[in-house]
Amino acid sequence: MRSSLGFMQHCPVWPFGNEGSFGSPGTGGSLGFADPRAGVGYAYVTSRMGTSVTGDPRELALRDAVYSTLGVLCESVDRNS
Repeated sequence: MRSSLGFMQHCPVWPFGNEGSFGSPGTGGSLGFADPRAGVGYAYVTSRMGTSVTGDPRELALRDAVYSTLGVLCESVDRNS
């Protein structure tokens, strides 16, 4: 896991956005990050606790939809999960 100035960075262990993205996970599947390459600021917050620390299926589906709508490729969205 990579971090810089208190933010986590995109990496194979914690993939989000594209290379150069930075952000922070939250409890229960929440995630916030900025993706400078795509020009996107993204936040997912839920009122229900998720069961996974990374790769919450609810968050992944929303993130995939956001990037698809923008017509921007997101390196971290695993469409096989």
